[in-house]
Amino acid sequence: MRLMRDASIHVRLGLGLFLLLLIYDGALRKWVLPGAEQILFIAKDALLFGLLVYAMLNRSRQKNVAMQPAARVLFVLYAGWVLLESGNFNLPGILVGIWGLKAHLLYASLILLLPLAFSNLDDLFRALVKIYPWVVVPVCALAFVQLAAPADSFINQQVRGGMDMISYFGESGLVRITGTFSYITGMAAFVQVTTVLGVGLFLGGARTRLFLVGLGFALAALPATGSRAVIVVAAVSVLMMLIAALASRLIGMRMTIRTVAVIAILVAISLQAQDAAWVALQQRAESAAETFGDTGRVFTAFTNAFGFFDVAGLFGFGSGSTNYGAFAFVTDAAPFSWLPAGIYFEEESGRLVLELGMLGWLFSQAMRIALFFWSVRLAMKGLTRAARVAGVLALPVMALGMYHGNGVFAPPVGASYYWFCVALLAMAQFEHKQAWAERARLRGRQLQAAVAR
Repeated sequence: MRLMRDASIHVRLGLGLFLLLLIYDGALRKWVLPGAEQILFIAKDALLFGLLVYAMLNRSRQKNVAMQPAARVLFVLYAGWVLLESGNFNLPGILVGIWGLKAHLLYASLILLLPLAFSNLDDLFRALVKIYPWVVVPVCALAFVQLAAPADSFINQQVRGGMDMISYFGESGLVRITGTFSYITGMAAFVQVTTVLGVGLFLGGARTRLFLVGLGFALAALPATGSRAVIVVAAVSVLMMLIAALASRLIGMRMTIRTVAVIAILVAISLQAQDAAWVALQQRAESAAETFGDTGRVFTAFTNAFGFFDVAGLFGFGSGSTNYGAFAFVTDAAPFSWLPAGIYFEEESGRLVLELGMLGWLFSQAMRIALFFWSVRLAMKGLTRAARVAGVLALPVMALGMYHGNGVFAPPVGASYYWFCVALLAMAQFEHKQAWAERARLRGRQLQAAVAR
């Protein structure tokens, strides 16, 4: 028992440090130790790998996690294929394959780490509610300062590229801020994740003033990166969680109305406090639609995969072959020269096909579909309240993953949150099974008592 408690404390501390690096390694790379920015970039991954090894050594003492059978089989199939593809002969070097293996699977280690750190979901949810404002408020406060600062200010620089890499949005030329992250995409993922997580925790019962302040900051920062996708994904996710929470009896109609009212008030405060950013975001959306006609990207996020079937074939070009991190391991060749000339890729679905081939994409897609239906089942039929809260929290993330991808090529914040939600489902599945077994035992005792009478 003492060994288990010690392991839990060690993993909690390790995950806390991982979270700090996940959020602040960009700030360290930009402002504190720019000369060591590559080392700092991989520090969090090295830490997570060390925690994974520690968790494997303590695996025998871990009893509070269970994966739904279909999801488990498909995850193993996907992981095995990614491992095989890390040795694809089309790759320019083994280090690229190892980096691809990291991009696909390292953050999935949270499935083992989270249950080792927290004995049950209620314990985990209490910790999330407690740390939420301390995670959100400092980053968003910095974002507001960056919005108000001049573009050439020290605080608005990115890791590389100087002034040439700074992006603007709206007719007033507002800077698309990066917060504590290296680039815009990292901050966009952070705002999206914290908004969805905050609303999910609120639906689960979080009501403290400090927590609501954190949620208000997250909503106020929604337009700050100038990303249209952040707004769309956050809005759809909140709507999905509201419907699921109502259908699963987590909240009643009165609480649903109250929740909508609270969110509306916080959004109204955001519109008032960040009116310039909201106006600039609207102008950027209208300009992009007229100039580039890129509203179809909502659909190509999924259909892009089909355009690369002929190029990639059954086996693709290997894990890591489309990852920008590959540049660091191939210094004697032009970027992506190991891929067919003339192809352009951006969406995750297409990059999955290029790396893993049609078979690998099929394994990945099947896994993500299974994870989505697992979250639906737990949200609707979880036998404990905590299990249903976990299902509702994970539902929009699994839905986006099924449509878009599981974050292989997303900023680390987005990828980590995806697998964090899978870990929530694994803990919820265990508690659901426990409750089911307890119900069966109770019925057995009642039956025995009835026969004895």
